[in-house]
Amino acid sequence: MYNFIGIDISLNSTAVYIETGDKKTVLSFTSKKDNNIWINELKSAGVVFTHLYRKSSSDYSSNEILKLIDFSNLSVQIVDIILPYLDQDLKTFCNIEGYSFSRNTSSILDIVSLSTLVKTELLTRIPDIEMSIISPLSLKLEACKLVYPPIEIGVKKKKYKWVNDQGIAGGSFKKQQMFKAFIDGKIDTPIYNILFHHKDLMDREKIPNPIEDIVDSIFCLKVLRRKVVTHESLAQ
Repeated sequence: MYNFIGIDISLNSTAVYIETGDKKTVLSFTSKKDNNIWINELKSAGVVFTHLYRKSSSDYSSNEILKLIDFSNLSVQIVDIILPYLDQDLKTFCNIEGYSFSRNTSSILDIVSLSTLVKTELLTRIPDIEMSIISPLSLKLEACKLVYPPIEIGVKKKKYKWVNDQGIAGGSFKKQQMFKAFIDGKIDTPIYNILFHHKDLMDREKIPNPIEDIVDSIFCLKVLRRKVVTHESLAQ
């Protein structure tokens, strides 16, 4: 038995999903107000929210320092909250979604800063942790592989591709297709029933936060868990 952690780091809505034995926990660190409709829905399913309140300054240098202090404090807080949900006697596997370089320059620099601090805290404070970083493209493809059957396209040699039931390739998934995969795959988590009730969200232009980041954190964990289980099966 192991601890498994999936994390999607975001400036305004970092999501953490944890599985230890039969215990499943969803954490969200969000700048959304606690009266947000989706937060209230997710709270009813047991999601644990931490609300972020950041200081800012009109002075460039002061604002950069304030951000760094906020990121440092948040990274400590994230690990503080994760630790009680882990079995300290077990090895921990952690999978974190990497950066999307389609962001603007200022945003990507901030997310790199926060992400580096969070990873450092995890590596420093969680004993016997094995961390991996999965690219956004790989996460999309692996989520597709988890949910939809392969299509054989090879003629002389076996070759496969993975698409959803709409014919969209896994590597081309957007947030709507990730949400759809979560629903189609009946992914066993505390929030499945709530999100199934709102499955019409997949038809929207944008999946609201914190939902989209939580879904990504869940797939981070599920993809890693399958990899670990498969590796152990082959080793036997």
